[in-house]
Amino acid sequence: MSKKSFLIDADKCTNCKLCVIACKDEHVDSTYAPWSLPQPEAGQFWMDVKAIERGHTPRVRMSHLPVLCQHCENAPCIKSCPDDAILRRDDGLVWIDPAACTGCGMCIEACPYDVVFMNDDLGVAQKCTGCAHRVDAGELPRCADVCPHGAILFGDEDDAVFADDSDGRPIEIFHPEFEAAPRVLWKGLPKPWIAATVIDAASDEVIEDAEATATDLIGDAARTVRTDAFGDFWVNGLDMDRKYRVEIAKPGYQPFVAVVTTDDDCDLGTVALVPAS
Repeated sequence: MSKKSFLIDADKCTNCKLCVIACKDEHVDSTYAPWSLPQPEAGQFWMDVKAIERGHTPRVRMSHLPVLCQHCENAPCIKSCPDDAILRRDDGLVWIDPAACTGCGMCIEACPYDVVFMNDDLGVAQKCTGCAHRVDAGELPRCADVCPHGAILFGDEDDAVFADDSDGRPIEIFHPEFEAAPRVLWKGLPKPWIAATVIDAASDEVIEDAEATATDLIGDAARTVRTDAFGDFWVNGLDMDRKYRVEIAKPGYQPFVAVVTTDDDCDLGTVALVPAS
């Protein structure tokens, strides 16, 4: 049987929360034997969208991450369960057997992604099942089925889409440091950016179409963008904790050069270019 994977494109997520609503609609008051008992109406979300505020005023951006069980190949929850109640299907989906779960809560503590919950009324741990009942019927999980932006994809792991980085965005996993080998893949995970507004030091007017280049001082990779009609630029998708040489140049002006460290999103504020003498 082919292994299944999710691919979540954070750049496409608008925080509409249709995936959250659909998950509730699918699972609240519904039992899908043997995969799951009803999800509570309140108190837990098998699918949730995490909003991450990045940057500082006036340059602030929001990233939205639809977070569900990562269906890990090296799942800490499976290892932690003393009752062998957490199992992996042949297609890779990880599920908690409600008939075997004793509600000890060890899996909740073990999950590094914080996506396992306790149903106090039923006395069992619960989480996303990947809509195993729908997958068995040849249908998509509800979250993938309803997403209007194509931000959540689901299918066989050998489908080309799960390896397609031709758009220049790498396919990654969420928190690789957990070493859990998740089956949920990602594009557009938040990465540091460098931004600024560029103005003419003499006239105090914004400068459009100035060239901003960030060069990795270790790997030599460089990214170049141009300022927009408001004089703003954003160099996105940089590596964390690296030093970058930033050069802002425009014909007729003296270039601006600085070295910054991407221990966070970096806002250079307003950069005034001095007209060349």
